[in-house]
Amino acid sequence: MEILSIIISAPSIFWVQLGLILSLTAIMGIVVRKVLGHLVGMESLPEWLRTLCDSFYLPSSWLVWGYGILLLIQAMVGSTDLLIPASFIAKIRQLFFLLFTAWIALRWKSRFQKKLVNRVSSRKSAAQDQALILAIGKVFTVFILFVVGMIVLDIFEVQLTALLAFGGIGGVAIGFAGKDIVANFFGGLMIHINRHFAIGEWILSPNKHFEGVVEEIGWYMTRIRTFARRPTYIPNAVFIDAIIENPGRMYNRRIKETVGVRYADVKKVDSIVKEIRKMLETHPAIDRSKFLFVHFMNFGASSLNIEVYCFTKTTNWGQWRDIQQDVLLKIADIIKSQGAEIAFPTTTVHLSNDPDQDSGL
Repeated sequence: MEILSIIISAPSIFWVQLGLILSLTAIMGIVVRKVLGHLVGMESLPEWLRTLCDSFYLPSSWLVWGYGILLLIQAMVGSTDLLIPASFIAKIRQLFFLLFTAWIALRWKSRFQKKLVNRVSSRKSAAQDQALILAIGKVFTVFILFVVGMIVLDIFEVQLTALLAFGGIGGVAIGFAGKDIVANFFGGLMIHINRHFAIGEWILSPNKHFEGVVEEIGWYMTRIRTFARRPTYIPNAVFIDAIIENPGRMYNRRIKETVGVRYADVKKVDSIVKEIRKMLETHPAIDRSKFLFVHFMNFGASSLNIEVYCFTKTTNWGQWRDIQQDVLLKIADIIKSQGAEIAFPTTTVHLSNDPDQDSGL
């Protein structure tokens, strides 16, 4: 109420200043937005400059009106009995300009990062490149916030030595409380540095027992979507000692099957093996530059086992299943064409005709 009464009783010169400041602030806000909007739409300008102008577009209004309010406060102090130290107003002005600059830097980083992500989306290594760009963007964000924090402490004349002394007193407690946060942070950093997987890739861990498609790599945890369509959130510290398999980066998919034929068809095994090998060597979906083996491997309990070992050209899981089905059906046709049959578990019972044989009773 005291401030309100001071403002009401202000001399006429204050109200003139108030009108001028508000009018100039409104005009400047409109002009700045018009100019920046025009520059953003100029395709002849370099892309980085247009991105920078776009980053200024929204904060510019806040900057103009913020400085208008600061000028208004200064006018009130000069024309009324309102007591606000000039040093405090100066600190507020510095803080406002600092936050404005940080806001622009973060907006520019976000827009430039988005453009880079779109630019590399057509590359073969798009997933890895995009993950690296996002990681660098996060590091840049942390750097900006750190610099802003240091400057804020300097503006308000906070002694770092005193702050560090306080940190030393509570450092042990904070260390125990924050060790998981630190571990997860460095785990996320190592994910981005090592680039063992990226967003959109299918990963699995035999020792940590998780599997799914990576949807997000954060600083604290990573989100994957299981094949049951359930989101799973994994702390990044888990990846420090996790064994990670990345099927998405395979060059080929393997077909490894054992086919059994009857013992009665032992003389036909050699021709069956040769025909299967010939079929695989001419199959359009089989990569002949990789290992291709077809061999009679062992005598099974009820079958002569032939092992088929080869690689498909595609790594797509669905296509691989179709190819494997086609190969197995062709093998079945080959066995049938050779006059043999696929074996199945059988048991032979021998009956004795000797009436004098001890029945065991």
